[in-house]
Amino acid sequence: MPAKEHNVRLAGRTTSPGLALGRAFIYLEQEALAEAYEIQRHQVDDELHRIERAVKTVRTDLKVSARRIEARTDEKLGAIFQAHELMLQDEGLRREIHDEVERELISATQALARVFRRWERKFRDMTHEVQQQRAEDVADLGRRLLREMAGVKTTTLEKMPTGRVLVARRLLPSDTVALPRRAVVGIVVEFGGPGSHAALLARALGIPTVAQIPNLMKTIGGSDTLVVDGFLGEVILNPDANTRERCRKRIRSVREGFSRAKARSHEPARTLDGTAIAVMANAGWREDVTAAAENGADGVGLYRLEQFYLARKTPATAPELVGELRAAFAPLRDRPVTVRLLDLGGDKPLPFLKLPPEDNPFLGQRGVRLLLRFPDLLDAQLKALLELSRDHDVRILVPMVTLADEMAQVRHRLAAIAREMSVEKPPPLGAMIETPAAALTVGAIAQQASFLSIGTNDLTQYTMAASRENGLVSDYFVEAHPAVLRLVRLTVEEAGQAGVAVCGELAGRLDAIPALLGIGVRALSVAPPLVPTVKEAVRKTSLSDQERGFAPAA
Repeated sequence: MPAKEHNVRLAGRTTSPGLALGRAFIYLEQEALAEAYEIQRHQVDDELHRIERAVKTVRTDLKVSARRIEARTDEKLGAIFQAHELMLQDEGLRREIHDEVERELISATQALARVFRRWERKFRDMTHEVQQQRAEDVADLGRRLLREMAGVKTTTLEKMPTGRVLVARRLLPSDTVALPRRAVVGIVVEFGGPGSHAALLARALGIPTVAQIPNLMKTIGGSDTLVVDGFLGEVILNPDANTRERCRKRIRSVREGFSRAKARSHEPARTLDGTAIAVMANAGWREDVTAAAENGADGVGLYRLEQFYLARKTPATAPELVGELRAAFAPLRDRPVTVRLLDLGGDKPLPFLKLPPEDNPFLGQRGVRLLLRFPDLLDAQLKALLELSRDHDVRILVPMVTLADEMAQVRHRLAAIAREMSVEKPPPLGAMIETPAAALTVGAIAQQASFLSIGTNDLTQYTMAASRENGLVSDYFVEAHPAVLRLVRLTVEEAGQAGVAVCGELAGRLDAIPALLGIGVRALSVAPPLVPTVKEAVRKTSLSDQERGFAPAA
């Protein structure tokens, strides 16, 4: 047997920060085989009853999963499994499975497998991560039902030895719930993004995770030792003795550093020069806001509305949205919350909007373009946020702004609705700077905006002509590229009186924080678990020592 090569570095993408060292545990996803047999017409009712019995049992199991994850994370992440339960109540889904049995005269399991594969493929083929996340939910629910019908009650995950790094092609939410908390020290997966429910659960459980490593299952074996670096987004395969010792020291240092950072997380973040920097949190769920408050965030710098809307079959009314957001914002009390208006488009269709297919949705009707086309959708959000502004420090953020006129139109609607509602002082209105065009004309946009927020994920994507979801061009998706940083600097320099925040993943990169502050950024918005360490990075930065960080020379 040939000797193993040491210190092989595998580049991926961080979905849960942290550092881990351990032997690999290979998880081969157990799929319950769908019985492929034909049935007679008189057997149809029996097959349909099998489906309904499985649905009933799985609904009970989902309630158990919700309670388990809530108990383990002290957050309301059980909503993931509550959403799965709601999916089971979808009449269209159930009808499609029944029709498959009745029309094709095939077994219940085969019909169920066909329908769930179709639904999963439909979402998987969409280009945006939020929709791909729904594909994971569909796959997870279908697998639960198939396992129940096949009588499969346990998985190999539940028997994982202590101290292992879980290696899998992908992880679904139910897999994450099944993880023995003390057994798994890290996770490495071939597929999955930071917005997936499995990633959300891994972050809540504090498990370092790296995803999007091509050919992972062919590269790593069960006897391999791994370093999972959830800060750099890489895996070191079979580290030598020196690398292992350095990793152990880093793990001890990280733990000690995080303990110190968490203890100070509710204190303001000031640079060594005494400059105050707002460290906010990105959020899209109630549990994110709870985590933001617990980790000392100065507020929410980006609250996404997509999850609330994507779970609906009908448009949300303003009172419904007010109720949802008021409950979500409760943990923050008097801290500011910036709510981004619905950022959807051709790649993320809403069930209640009939949008035409687009050849390139990322260059189509996204963000504010879609909102201006559907003014009733825009007005409902503005009414809700105006109502919330009566008792919350709310700020409104307009997504995917390209033209100053787009901001002018939204500002006009906000002012008109505020007059109708007798709101004397409407919330501040800000613009997302996510395209080179917006950054290059930011002076005109800033005249219509009270503040600006730079979304470095999309700004990088459009500047580098590389999709952040496409592993084939991941080498081109460089957030710290000189071209991207030049646009960030230009935005800050030409913003005028409008304050500038950075809310993309670049804001959470500790190595990038000195440069961003040197450029002039004074507000950062990051994932809730990163708030304590980002605050510590700010406290270690001296603005007087910065030479514009790693911003490019002219």
